[in-house]
Amino acid sequence: RWNLIPVYVILVITSAFIVAPLVLTVFAALKSPEQFLYAPWIPPRPPVFENFVSAWYKARFNIYFKNSVIISTIDALAMIFIATMAAYAFAFIRFPGNNLLLPLFLAGLMVPVTALILPLYAIMNSFGLINTHFGVILADLSLALPFFIFVIRAYFLSIPSELKDAARIDGASEFRIFWNVMFPLAKPVIITTALLEFLWSWNDLLLRLVFLTKDSLRTLTVGLLFFQGLHTRDVGGNAAAALILGGPIIILFVIFQRQFIQGLTKGAIK
Repeated sequence: RWNLIPVYVILVITSAFIVAPLVLTVFAALKSPEQFLYAPWIPPRPPVFENFVSAWYKARFNIYFKNSVIISTIDALAMIFIATMAAYAFAFIRFPGNNLLLPLFLAGLMVPVTALILPLYAIMNSFGLINTHFGVILADLSLALPFFIFVIRAYFLSIPSELKDAARIDGASEFRIFWNVMFPLAKPVIITTALLEFLWSWNDLLLRLVFLTKDSLRTLTVGLLFFQGLHTRDVGGNAAAALILGGPIIILFVIFQRQFIQGLTKGAIK
């Protein structure tokens, strides 16, 4: 339709602004310093991979990548089970303090992370969790849990209650209803939870910078920060390091984009 042409023009322009920096970053990562100085906006001829090799081995990104994968994967898996069980309880189980605990959890969404760094550091230090992956994982889960409880609870409330009632009539326990009925039906929001928690954990800098001071325990975000500080003029190396950091997230969202949108929108009416 002709009346949609302005919409498509705006979308094309917006997409160009979004995609152009990524394309230029790929070009810079595949160029030698001489090629980049000659024409930054022209594709590399021929492409070189020395920048990736330098970032991966010389800048120890192979170690940082492994640490990021370990922390983010455990974060995502733990969040799936903790948040889904808590959301199910808040949605369907009546227990003392139910009406009080849910607003307290949601109040956690209003507190900025920077305001909690000092108390978190004091708690982690008292338990000996500084410079441990477990301490960072606990901090990640505690800070992100209120948001996912809110989202998953809304999704559970959008599922027809007749399914739960039928399972209860058949003699299913509360945990069996959760695990065999509700959990499989919540696949879209579970994938969304895993993706978002993985993304936030993967891209987080502040907690990793404060809690992980040993070089062997650092993640990609901290490694990229120090790499940029030491190689300010190495545009190709910085571009390659940025792609190593952002590449896995882009791939995950391309693969699971449909489930991600369904998980965010399902239950919104509730």
